[in-house]
Amino acid sequence: QGQSLAHVGLYLRNPVFCHGQLYVALSRVQSKKGLHILIHDKQGIAKNTTINVVYKEVHANL
Repeated sequence: QGQSLAHVGLYLRNPVFCHGQLYVALSRVQSKKGLHILIHDKQGIAKNTTINVVYKEVHANL
């Protein structure tokens, strides 16, 4: 099963492909204090949001 971590760092250079990827990474950290996220846009400028990319066609036949 999942492993719990005191510190988790995420470097998001690109939008997250699947919400499951982001959920798993975020759910591993034990507290908000131990979570650090660095998000850059295509120009390398730091941002405070990212895009959650979901391809509905992939999920349509599940």
